Amino acid sequence: MSDPSVLIVLSRLDPGERARRLAPVRVVATDVDGTLTRDGALDPEVVRVIAALAEAGLVVVPVSGRPAGEVLGLCRYLPGVQRAIAENGLLEVVPDRDPRWLAEPTDPQALRAAGRRLDEEHGAGLRLAADHPFRLGDVAYERDGRQVPELLRLRAAAEALGVCMVWSSVHVHLTPRPPDKGQGLLRFAADHGLDPATILTIGDAPNDEGLFVAGRFGVTVGTADVPPQREAFGALPTYVTDGREAEGFLQVAQALLAR
Repeated sequence: MSDPSVLIVLSRLDPGERARRLAPVRVVATDVDGTLTRDGALDPEVVRVIAALAEAGLVVVPVSGRPAGEVLGLCRYLPGVQRAIAENGLLEVVPDRDPRWLAEPTDPQALRAAGRRLDEEHGAGLRLAADHPFRLGDVAYERDGRQVPELLRLRAAAEALGVCMVWSSVHVHLTPRPPDKGQGLLRFAADHGLDPATILTIGDAPNDEGLFVAGRFGVTVGTADVPPQREAFGALPTYVTDGREAEGFLQVAQALLAR
């Protein structure tokens, strides 16, 4: 894993150097919860800035852990957004088309059975996410305020049961394989003729670590929420913002617009 001490705060770069490093970016692949939101709600300034990015010719692609049904709504109504990736890289969502698998389909019943064992054998107290009826492959539970040490304990218990656990700012996910938003995004990029070197990724939580794997994408950015939970990440971004949640996204977007 990268040394967290070498994470570069994007806003502290010389403006000319920052513009040079961001110059190749043509696509912004962004997490949603904790990255486009502030205190759990989509930030109005974020919506305005997404429109400005689209007007400037950048492609904005939400890459969310949210269910396909919910991401469809985002994709339909966010200005300039034409398609998105849902359920931690499992599915591509485009309005008026059937969702398309970007990875191998999962067995949700088997994952829920593992969740029940975590409840019974490890006192997990998992509560299915309220949006679970709209999920096609992902199994998610409400995070319910669990902090990193408890989540790490449950992750180890899940691994002993043969499943993977990862979390966002709002949900805890069980998957048959390590969930990888980055792999889904690479498949998406290949299918749509996008050069990964022109993609900037941004996220805030361990379920975003696939977006940060070195060598996959041109620019990788974490919000200021990443460093405090670095022990939970298997890969870290090159850059971090000094703003949390939506403020971090806005800092990155403004730097792109200022090029």
